[in-house]
Amino acid sequence: MFNSELGIRNSEFRMSKNVIASREAAKQSMHRIVFALLLMLASSAFAWPWSSDKKNAEDEARIKDSLLQVEVRNLQREVETLTRIRMQKADSLEKLDAKHWSNRYAESQMTEEHQNKTRELDGRYSKLSTDLGRITEEAMSSKSVTEEAEEKSKGEEIAFDALNTQVKLSIEKTLGDVAGDYPVGMNARLLRLKQANIEAEKKVPNTIAAVQGFMDDLLKRHEVTYTQTYGHEISQVGSRPDVNVNRLRLGTVFLGEVASDNGDVQSLMRSGALQGKVFEWNAKLPAEISQNIKQAVTQVGAANGSPSGAIVAIPLDVLQNKAIKNSISDVKELTWTEKFQAFFKKGGIVMYPLMLVAIIALLLFLERFVMLSYRGHLGRRFNKNMDALVAEKKYDEAANLCLKKETSLAMVLFAVLNKVNDTRENAERSLQEALLREQPKLERRMGLLAAMGTIAPLLGLLGTVTGIITLFTVITEVGTNDARVLAGGISEALITTEMGLVIAIPVMILHGLLSEKIEKITSELYVQSTSLMNKVFGKESK
Repeated sequence: MFNSELGIRNSEFRMSKNVIASREAAKQSMHRIVFALLLMLASSAFAWPWSSDKKNAEDEARIKDSLLQVEVRNLQREVETLTRIRMQKADSLEKLDAKHWSNRYAESQMTEEHQNKTRELDGRYSKLSTDLGRITEEAMSSKSVTEEAEEKSKGEEIAFDALNTQVKLSIEKTLGDVAGDYPVGMNARLLRLKQANIEAEKKVPNTIAAVQGFMDDLLKRHEVTYTQTYGHEISQVGSRPDVNVNRLRLGTVFLGEVASDNGDVQSLMRSGALQGKVFEWNAKLPAEISQNIKQAVTQVGAANGSPSGAIVAIPLDVLQNKAIKNSISDVKELTWTEKFQAFFKKGGIVMYPLMLVAIIALLLFLERFVMLSYRGHLGRRFNKNMDALVAEKKYDEAANLCLKKETSLAMVLFAVLNKVNDTRENAERSLQEALLREQPKLERRMGLLAAMGTIAPLLGLLGTVTGIITLFTVITEVGTNDARVLAGGISEALITTEMGLVIAIPVMILHGLLSEKIEKITSELYVQSTSLMNKVFGKESK
């Protein structure tokens, strides 16, 4: 509406401007006509003389009439123009008014439609706001329920993962213990535990199946522990596999086999060893024990078919420790090499660096001994010849003799003989330089040899600590009721300390001997060089 009124006012303003412009044009044309008439009168006055005042008055009257007529015609044309403009303006105003009212009507219609739509949208907005509030409340309630369910689900999932982890760790520990456990039925146990471990390590773990497999293995193992069997079987373990044997088993404390073809006997024995397998097959039994086992198996086989049964004496190792196992084993006498190998093996991995230290120390000693024997040689014949040449003042021959020997003493004496034609002060400086050059050559690698003597007992202590850690780890896992087993384990752990001391003591003794030899050579160098200096330059300095 405001835009339409503004348009009408703009059109009226433009029409007023047009009227004013037409009036200005009419005035300008009137002025031009008057100016033309005046020019004509002026020209006529100069051309003809004036007849009389009357004629002039008539002429002026006629001119005024004609001017008035022209002005009237101009005003008529102007009035006609203004009338025509007024009519056009009235028509425009009428059209604009009609358009204005038409726009007002359309605007009212649009306003009414807008109000209707606004009322409709307000109703819908109110309804949607109510629905949105209700849905928001439901969503918040559902979200809280969902979060509680998710937290509960996560808690249950964490508990399930923890349970599955415990089951998997138990299975893995049992798998690691199977290798040193009772060997009968070991293959079946490994298959059961492997299958249970596979179920526990699936992407979606089947914990129930894993627990079931683990419990089945425990039941089978307990069944082996608390049952006894006798039968004709094929031996698949021990030192004679694939042999038909008569086997007698009493739980896990006794198992004896007698071959059906030649009557050879082997027995499954349990040792108190701290490392490796605790069950070992032994086919090299003393004759008495072998005969007792064969007799027991034969008696059980004879009594197995009788309804009343019989009492059979079984040669049983009750303590089942390493000492008894060694006493009933038919062990041959070991050579010195085999004994050293066994001793070396008992010391563990630390024995290797200990042997390396011993070898390095021995090589260093040999190298230093050879070098000192050659470089630090103090020969009497050389000293005798040197004294004779110096006494005869044959200094050049004495210097050549020193160059031929190439020992530390020869190099020091050469430094003095090389300055016989110089002052005593310069000779003393040359002597000091020679001594400073030769002394480090004599003392080279002695610090490294001393370090080897210090490192050896430290490595031995390291091996002892490692062995004791292993000892207590095995005691924690296996346990023991025999103090001799504990003492045996500690004695094995102390082997490295013994070896370290055995290496360190000779190394320190050899280091001391070499140090004494170096000190002796150094002292002789000072004595011989000072004596030569006094012989060449005299006791008093020049």
